[in-house]
Amino acid sequence: MIIGVLSDTHHDRANAIPHIIKEFKKRKVEVIFHCGDIESKHLNPDLFGNLPVVCALIEEQKDREEFCFPPNGWRFTVPGDRIVTLPNGLRFYIGHKRAFEFLKGAEAELTKTLEEIRKDYDCVQWLFSGHTHHQIFKQDLLINFLNPGAVESSFDGYEFAVIDTDTHQTTFSRIPTTKPVMRPFSIGIISDSLNISELDVNFWAQLAGQLRKKRIKHIIHCGNISVKDIGRKELSSFTVHYFLREDQINPSSVPDNWQLIPRQEPTVIIGGYRFHIQLELGVTILDKSEMDMHRLSLETRGKHPETNFILFGSTNYAFLEEGEQARIINPGDVVRGRNYAIIKLPTTEITFSSILPPPLS
Repeated sequence: MIIGVLSDTHHDRANAIPHIIKEFKKRKVEVIFHCGDIESKHLNPDLFGNLPVVCALIEEQKDREEFCFPPNGWRFTVPGDRIVTLPNGLRFYIGHKRAFEFLKGAEAELTKTLEEIRKDYDCVQWLFSGHTHHQIFKQDLLINFLNPGAVESSFDGYEFAVIDTDTHQTTFSRIPTTKPVMRPFSIGIISDSLNISELDVNFWAQLAGQLRKKRIKHIIHCGNISVKDIGRKELSSFTVHYFLREDQINPSSVPDNWQLIPRQEPTVIIGGYRFHIQLELGVTILDKSEMDMHRLSLETRGKHPETNFILFGSTNYAFLEEGEQARIINPGDVVRGRNYAIIKLPTTEITFSSILPPPLS
């Protein structure tokens, strides 16, 4: 199933909703999840392309007359009753203020919340929330957390997300507020490939094939790469920017398309965008709140001006925090999840994907 997710439409003064619905239909969305802060004037099936809609009401709305009966094809969730089971059996938590818990609390507290919801409501695979007006993604083994950002008053454009539950692909996107001049281009991001070559003989060829489909020319490897994999022929058509730990020694002979990211200044500049590598951030990420990450972005930009993205690894699961100054991204690890990410610029569309293993015969 393909799910379109949006939130915090408020008054939609820019008339962004129809443009997002147009994008949803282009991406073959089958059902829409609205994570709250919707005005009663937008309770209109035609406005949402007559697609099925599940909408989270906030506390102040649940007893108001105009929200007592959902439009045809819609369903409301309310505080205390947020679980939705779709006809195909997939279960979701669709709320509004859960993202606020992460704003000042550490990621470890959010993880605890996810575990409690999974415990109380069996087979819930996603928790959706809005409220904080910026995009957040925390992948986990059993339950994922997602905030699609805001349609109104976001950091950057009119935001939404699209999830393909079959391919496990999650895309964070936006309708730009202005028309960019720059020609679009995309960058592949991977991390923590470690001994993948010994575990999966086909991984590098499959990854290269997926990235070529997106016309990607640059790959950034955030770190924890096996030295034996540097220079792999499968990646000969890409420029590969790779980061090594202090305990690793760069091979004496490396193909020209492989470029070492210096530890002293771990920044990659592609198309005018700056990607700063902080591999070790993954070790401490569970102790950080969103406020901590905001301070981290400010500190990073102070030392490395104009940084657009902070990339890290050393954890198993994908992560996105859309900060006002910079976006913090972990593409997820290669060994456990076969994960990778794609960043499309200048629209800053971020897609988290994975190379799924074939089913057993």
